[in-house]
Amino acid sequence: MVDALRRAHRWLRPHGCVIDIHPTALASTIEVGGRIVGSIQTADAPARHAAADAAVAAVAADGLFVIAGTDVFDFYTHADSLSELRDHIDANWRDACVRADAPDAEPVRAHEQVRITKLCLARDRV
Repeated sequence: MVDALRRAHRWLRPHGCVIDIHPTALASTIEVGGRIVGSIQTADAPARHAAADAAVAAVAADGLFVIAGTDVFDFYTHADSLSELRDHIDANWRDACVRADAPDAEPVRAHEQVRITKLCLARDRV
């Protein structure tokens, strides 16, 4: 990801910014009927997400970008049933599987914590 951010640095116009959005290293959970009933197991997601945090910090430390702001927010993927959510995660998440066993109730959702960071060109600083 550091290479991608360096490439973006070269392509940006003066006063340009990059918005980085990626999940935090915190494990994602499954909620059914408002209760946490399990988690989403992934082989390497926490390491990949921590590496993305490190990449953002590295390009700021190298002086390519200034971190103009950062925040963390909750992101939910909603489904009509636990089996539908499990099928969606199996089809769309890299090496992930749902570790939850609960009767279907509403609402069913996956909960992720996501970090958003605004990176502005350092050379634009006055």
